[in-house]
Amino acid sequence: MIVRLIKFTISFVVWVTDYFHEMLCIFLRRKKQARCVILYYHAVTEKQRKRFAHQMDELLRWAKPLAVDRINIPPDSNHRAGVTFDDGFVSIHKNALPELRKRNIPAALFIPANCLGQRPPWISDTENSDSGEFIMTADQLRTFKGDDLFSIGSHCLTHRNLILLDDSEVKKEIFESKKILEDILKIEVKTLSFPHGAFSDRDVELAKQAGYEKVFSILPTLAYRDADEYVTGRVKASPDDWPLEFRCKLCGAYRWLPLAFSLKRKMSFMFQ
Repeated sequence: MIVRLIKFTISFVVWVTDYFHEMLCIFLRRKKQARCVILYYHAVTEKQRKRFAHQMDELLRWAKPLAVDRINIPPDSNHRAGVTFDDGFVSIHKNALPELRKRNIPAALFIPANCLGQRPPWISDTENSDSGEFIMTADQLRTFKGDDLFSIGSHCLTHRNLILLDDSEVKKEIFESKKILEDILKIEVKTLSFPHGAFSDRDVELAKQAGYEKVFSILPTLAYRDADEYVTGRVKASPDDWPLEFRCKLCGAYRWLPLAFSLKRKMSFMFQ
């Protein structure tokens, strides 16, 4: 809770600074800086559905929805936001997607292809809030075929940390997951989300070789900052976020965190 409060407090200061900067641009008749934020969720339970729906109302109020598998962003000053879901939990299919469809908000779902219909094998702690979830089945995935609003991407085969695997295992995780999902959907799978947000240059290169057009991390950076961007950062969101906390995430105010992570690593190295 203390860490969460610290992150929120700093992000709130960033958000307020951004707000006054935008007001100054309007006053000086200067073009506002365009921003894009990609959110990522895991589960949305039945109890969380109303809070999630309210968050999507807030998204429509403060941003223009973006389909993350369509990477051509108009060159204007509008703030844009994309919605993604890692792990492909049934609760997303049941509780989140109907709320998104009501509001015509596109989303991408990243699926661990060898875990369909199972409980998440990477969660061993029964106290984990997602331990009781099930991953969608192949039949549930087939319902997305031809759906213009929701897209399916790969979350590798088994949700293992790619950094801990050797080259052959990583290649199998990245290549075979794409093939399995494409065999189910009968359409091309263009996007990949790295499990645990962990990846190296090797993994990015293998993703390019496999034919993915875009891959996603969990580093909370602004998205689509240049036309050649291949690895896109995302901001973790939850239906249980405080309203102002979610607003800060939606507006990109958590973008300072990567710098903090970098400084922390450098300081740890210095004091070893």
